[in-house]
Amino acid sequence: MLSNSNISKVFRGDFLKFWIGQLISNFGDNFFYMGLMAIILYRMHLNAGYLGLLMVMMAIPTLIFGPIAGSYVDRWNRKHTMIVADILRGFIVLSLLFYSELWYIYASIFMLATVSRFFYPAEGAIIPDIVEKDVLMSANSFSQTTYILSSILGPGIGAAMVGILGINSVFIFDGLSFFISALSISLIRYSGEIKEKGEKGSIWAETVEGMRYAKNNRVIRVLMIFIFVLLLFFGGMNSLYMVFVRDVLHMDLFYLGLMESLNGTGSLIASIFVGVLGGALSKKNMVLGASLTIGASMVILTLFPNIFIAFETMAFFGVSMVLFNTPITTLMQEAAPDSIRGRVFGSFGAIMQVAMLSSMAVETSAADIFGVKNVLFAIGIGVMLFTIAFFSVKNYREVFEIGNES
Repeated sequence: MLSNSNISKVFRGDFLKFWIGQLISNFGDNFFYMGLMAIILYRMHLNAGYLGLLMVMMAIPTLIFGPIAGSYVDRWNRKHTMIVADILRGFIVLSLLFYSELWYIYASIFMLATVSRFFYPAEGAIIPDIVEKDVLMSANSFSQTTYILSSILGPGIGAAMVGILGINSVFIFDGLSFFISALSISLIRYSGEIKEKGEKGSIWAETVEGMRYAKNNRVIRVLMIFIFVLLLFFGGMNSLYMVFVRDVLHMDLFYLGLMESLNGTGSLIASIFVGVLGGALSKKNMVLGASLTIGASMVILTLFPNIFIAFETMAFFGVSMVLFNTPITTLMQEAAPDSIRGRVFGSFGAIMQVAMLSSMAVETSAADIFGVKNVLFAIGIGVMLFTIAFFSVKNYREVFEIGNES
């Protein structure tokens, strides 16, 4: 079991700077998110289809630019890539102070997602470069805390800011938070060796190389199958959940923010748990248990649609997402060599977006026909049945047990 010495080892030096920058930026993102929900759900009172379109605007850049962005990330200095991406995202968010029409909200989300396609592969690829291997899973867990801590306090504070100071206040904070994040990342002592010109092939060739490696590597291939099918089930769940809160639970923006905070509280508890224990935990048991709990949470929430059950299930959902994401990310990082890690993460993200786009298209349309509660119930049942079937296959189950076998 890993203890305080493990925590000290993770937060030694550069990772602490990286973590602080992401913590501030993610607070801003949660404020920004509540501002968008205030406009779309409550000011415009739009249905699941419009929220689905918003998610599509987020997903399309990953599908189009994900693999290519990963190839560039492997050529470029990862630290500099993250800095430039943060600065660009800051300006995009601040532009919403001047344009608040629905079409521009969609356009700005598309631009933010496009720039993020370069940021996230660099982020996923740089963590193993700034921490030691034996604390990698702990570092990934604490990295998620940048989102989790902001998820606890951010939605409530963001909703209050919208009510007291107006929607523009959250856009200002988020825009500035990206600049603070860029400054924090700039302080990291990371040289980031770049390939010499003679070693570079074409972007397309390098992209195909990343895809081919992902296909041929047993661990990454199995992870792709697992996540792809799961996202076919709950890829559209986020937009449906927002409509469920408004139309079934009849909650206003304040309660929506409170539910998000409870989700974050559960995630924080799980993140600390995983961060302290690190590699002592079974990746298979974490993913299996988390996936089943995610499905069960959706079923319980739809069968008992009241405020108290909603708060409890959202807390359990937060715990499950951390227990699910941390081992998956760690397995990916361990399986992909540093030289092509950005391309592998980019390819992985692009394939996942195919599933998400398909899911959103079907599920948001189904919600308008059959009702959002019935669709969420079906999603929960589907996730549980698939998880049980997947882990009953020995060859798939072994990947989560042995981790870095290729």
